[in-house]
Amino acid sequence: MSKLKATPTSKSATQAKAIPNSSSSNKSWLTEDNICLMLLLLIIGMVFVIRSKFSGIPFERDEGAYSYYGKMLLEGKIPYKDFYEQKFPGIFYFFGFMVSVFGSSVKELHTGFMYLNIASILLLYFAVKKLFNSSAAIITAATFALVSLTPNISGFTIQSEHGVAFFTSVSIFMYAMATTTKKWFYFLFMGFAMGAAFMTKTTGVFMALWGGLILLIDFFFNKPLNYKHLFKSVGFYSLGGLSVIAILFLMMYIKGSFNDMLFWTIEIPKYYVNRMPLEEGIKYFGYTKDAIFQFNKFFWVHGLFAIILIVIKSIDWRTKLFTLTLAAFSFMTIVPGYYFYGHYWIQLLPGLSVLAGVTCYAILLLFKNQFNIQSNYVKYAYIVLFGIIAYSHLSKFKNYYFKPNYNQVLKATYGNNPFPESMEIANYINKNSKPEDQLAVIGSEPQIYIYTNKKAPSRHIFFSTIVADVPQHKLWQREYAADIEKAKPKHIVFFNVPVSLLVQANTDKFIFDWANKYITKNYKIVGLVDMIENGQSKYVYNQDLNNYKPVSQNLIYIYERNQP
Repeated sequence: MSKLKATPTSKSATQAKAIPNSSSSNKSWLTEDNICLMLLLLIIGMVFVIRSKFSGIPFERDEGAYSYYGKMLLEGKIPYKDFYEQKFPGIFYFFGFMVSVFGSSVKELHTGFMYLNIASILLLYFAVKKLFNSSAAIITAATFALVSLTPNISGFTIQSEHGVAFFTSVSIFMYAMATTTKKWFYFLFMGFAMGAAFMTKTTGVFMALWGGLILLIDFFFNKPLNYKHLFKSVGFYSLGGLSVIAILFLMMYIKGSFNDMLFWTIEIPKYYVNRMPLEEGIKYFGYTKDAIFQFNKFFWVHGLFAIILIVIKSIDWRTKLFTLTLAAFSFMTIVPGYYFYGHYWIQLLPGLSVLAGVTCYAILLLFKNQFNIQSNYVKYAYIVLFGIIAYSHLSKFKNYYFKPNYNQVLKATYGNNPFPESMEIANYINKNSKPEDQLAVIGSEPQIYIYTNKKAPSRHIFFSTIVADVPQHKLWQREYAADIEKAKPKHIVFFNVPVSLLVQANTDKFIFDWANKYITKNYKIVGLVDMIENGQSKYVYNQDLNNYKPVSQNLIYIYERNQP
């Protein structure tokens, strides 16, 4: 497997080669490679500055849950028994690793994911440089850096999809190394990374399938056909991917939670599959797409333009198939369930960014073959024009990038979800409790356990699970109630907010009847959050509660246990 290149279209054999790097003809230090490397450092510096501005932004519920799971894992808790998620165990170990290296506070985890994002940028840059050239690589890096910060895809978060994007970037880099060295361990690491992507989030399986497909495509385009090399590349790739799955499954078996894992990851998701009709899914896709594209439309259009450009005859079929399959399988990562949630789109960003590099490569090749323009100044002009557009974009949204208002960002992205309120409530609890005091949360806001450094009294930290329309939910409600009564938490936070409780139709109301009786008998109200529209929540505590009349129907109650 050699570097992706163009099909000959002229009499000169030299025109059949990929666009030559300027370093081959320019002996000065100011070469294409060096210029792009300096620009890469500039991009990394920009990402560092911007993401540092978001280091204190509150978590949304998934971020809080995954961080909590990683923390529990490090404390020796058993996945699917002491806590659970409808995903394979890779997500627990991924977040466990991030917590172990960077810490579990908001700032520490945001910092860790900033470095993860920078690592993805570096991997994609050097991958595309090997596959195409430095100009295409810097366009790839800039695209990923900017689009991965999009607010409507939760770019500022520590969502698990950032992990999938990282593992996909690792795999693409290993593929690029394998195409030039043909060394077996690159195929192994390529598979290992794709297996990790799949184990972190199930939809990562589409990128794993793409990895195997691109190896088959390479085989058919390398003449003469080398079956020994095919068996080696696909074999080691498969071994790497399957080894991750086998290791994690074996760990669950050793911990005695293998059957529990199958229940939570295979049986329970059956009740959620196909709930969204295709027609509604198409409408939701259109809405989500518009909300995402409007923030940085140019970068999406520029990347997707590669799909059109590859029909140009001067692009060889291997590159065409590389581009089309990468686009198709990247898109498939957001399709299952037809929900098209914003953060799902993070998974396809490595593919989009590589497509942006292909767009650059194809346009420069067009200038070369159709207009016989081979000057390096064309490359530099392309990069400068792209840079001007990127700078214009940063200037247009400078308040978001450099002076983010956390409350406004969260409300604009997540609507009336009580995410900024959760951190304020946690601050109150931290000031009015001891480290050993227990805390219960009625609502799907597990991020409070990260803010307060307290353990959930029940394995059902997502309240939505026990009010979901699944056969076991009645049993889980009673288990949850028993757990709370046993723990006797000092504080109970009740989120009387529909998007937090997430009660489904036809579910048992036992838990609410129990909560009303239990709290009335054992607790007093010490705080209230009135979630007034436009993100202007009102916080009322203690004596001030006597004279306060709530304005909104979305209320959060803070209760404290009566003194014995």
